[in-house]
Amino acid sequence: MKLKFCLGALVPASLIVSTPALAQRSAENAVAAADDAFGSTVGTEKIGIYNDMEVRGFNPVRAGNLRIEGVYFDQVAGLTGRVRAGSRIRVGIAALDYPFPAPSGIVDYNLRPAGDKPAGSLALLRQAYGGVNVELDVSAPIIPGWLSLAGGITRNHDEAVDGSHFINYAAGLLPRLKFDHGEVMLLASHILQAEITSRVVITAPGAFLPPMPEPRRYLGQDWAKARAENTNLGFTAKADLGSAWSMRVGGFQSSQLKHRGFSEIFVVADPAGNARHSVVADPRQLPRSYSGEVQLAWRDDGPTLRHRLLFNLRARDKTAETGGADSRDLGPVRLGDFDPEVKPVFTFRQTDQSDIRQITGGVGYVGRYKTLAQLNLGLQKTDYRASFERLGRTTSVTDRPWLYNATLVISPSPRWLVYGGTVRGLEESGVAPESASNRNETLPASRTIQYDGGVRVKLWTTQLVVSAFQIEKPYFSFDAANRFTDLGQVRHRGVEASISGPVGKRLNIVAGAVFMRPEVTGEARTLGRVGPRPVGVASTLLRLDADYRTPFEGLTLTGSVVRTGPRAASARPYASLGGAQLFTPSFTTLDLGMRYRFKLEDHPISVRVLMSNITDSRSWKIVAANSYQLNETRRLAVNILADF
Repeated sequence: MKLKFCLGALVPASLIVSTPALAQRSAENAVAAADDAFGSTVGTEKIGIYNDMEVRGFNPVRAGNLRIEGVYFDQVAGLTGRVRAGSRIRVGIAALDYPFPAPSGIVDYNLRPAGDKPAGSLALLRQAYGGVNVELDVSAPIIPGWLSLAGGITRNHDEAVDGSHFINYAAGLLPRLKFDHGEVMLLASHILQAEITSRVVITAPGAFLPPMPEPRRYLGQDWAKARAENTNLGFTAKADLGSAWSMRVGGFQSSQLKHRGFSEIFVVADPAGNARHSVVADPRQLPRSYSGEVQLAWRDDGPTLRHRLLFNLRARDKTAETGGADSRDLGPVRLGDFDPEVKPVFTFRQTDQSDIRQITGGVGYVGRYKTLAQLNLGLQKTDYRASFERLGRTTSVTDRPWLYNATLVISPSPRWLVYGGTVRGLEESGVAPESASNRNETLPASRTIQYDGGVRVKLWTTQLVVSAFQIEKPYFSFDAANRFTDLGQVRHRGVEASISGPVGKRLNIVAGAVFMRPEVTGEARTLGRVGPRPVGVASTLLRLDADYRTPFEGLTLTGSVVRTGPRAASARPYASLGGAQLFTPSFTTLDLGMRYRFKLEDHPISVRVLMSNITDSRSWKIVAANSYQLNETRRLAVNILADF
């Protein structure tokens, strides 16, 4: 179902009881379904300048800003696509009537629906660098009008640009019970990562970029294969309680059983690629989290004024195991050369444990005057407690801030909308990267604040959005002891724009741009330990997605162009660079494809072919300061989806 923002949409999306559509996939089209260019996912298609891992230069998943159908979800393990139909990025204009928004944006997952008739889809996917994925999705009514079931299974063999690969088996189940004034849905998702070869991390501590290895040439060890199990269990329930009251509640368990894990690191000493190779092995670990939320809403719809009150209570209890690893120096090597070594016998120590308990209560208000104005307010109090235990020694952190949000929307005409607002949040800071001395350690939560405002204009069949924003939070990077820690403050100030909609009868476009001025401040910068630019954040990002329905029935041509600006690769400045930080150059990628839809004995079938990065542009993915992985190169993917 396509979601549209309108000034009158005052009922929180998380409390709407909707009629599910049939769970079929051949018609999936992210460009046609998008309202803006700020990020959305439909099935396997992703478009927009933002995604689950990057919004305005920050990572909303790492920040803990996840929802399932509008309900708070603390994710440890990923959800299989057999239960997750797609996602929407809630930021800026896409969050105007969203209850309790977050400074770094919110990723809201929507689940696969089950209809009133039996339906199914079979997908065969030739992955971009090789390997095949087989997906089966089904839905059926068990008791028509009352109980329905959706779910699926998959087997995925995927290969990456650096030659690493993984083999996954996954299953998901979504029983849904409908009653007169609401519904209850259960969720079960399991992913067995049977075989995962590690993505190699290349570290170059000097004022140079390392030489780029050849794509598809795996530099890791054949025996360094991880194995893990990702499990998510939970439920959501929503109901109309009568007398203007409605309720939504959900609870989830998310866990990842890591049977074994490996990291391979090449420390490059000079531009010629002379390096030292090491491997880090992790023992068995079991991070897990219990989370949930209760939402209670009241509404009053008058002839000119509409009021909504929302009361919420959310909580989580999270435990993570880190450390205990054993590392081995495998000796010198020239980067790009295969360096096979005999598997050593690893000796693990006791793992470290971090515990996070957080409870948040709040009240929100959304008021509307005719179609002219809307006010979205929220006030929350959170109690955050974290502890970290290593070798019998425990340290703890407690924070109890007040959080708030306030947004005013003015719509003088159906074509024009202007808004401005602010959000204060307490967000997760993620974990230390693999190349840090405190590798995988849980970082303390960060107080974060955002200011943004913008305008939306409807131009004939298209919609133009221009917004300005500023986000501030603590800045984490490497200190002199190679420990990943808080070194100051980071501020992302910028302008973003989106234009989307049909152009003529056959062409759909979704175009977006973000121009930022990211800056680091604080004592570490004053002392010259870090430079002014945060690591890995591009100041410019431009993206155009388009599809064109040709005169040939069922045939659509697709294309995407993405321009990424320079990014700081080092945290600290170098005297040899004139006191400047090390930067990676800007790069542009072009993707072209086609989608052909037809029927075979009344069964809809879609064939999708996508050639990504046609010009084979080479670039680095910056995973941390002076730490890199090879970015995506030219690749071909072919998907065949059949509905039955």
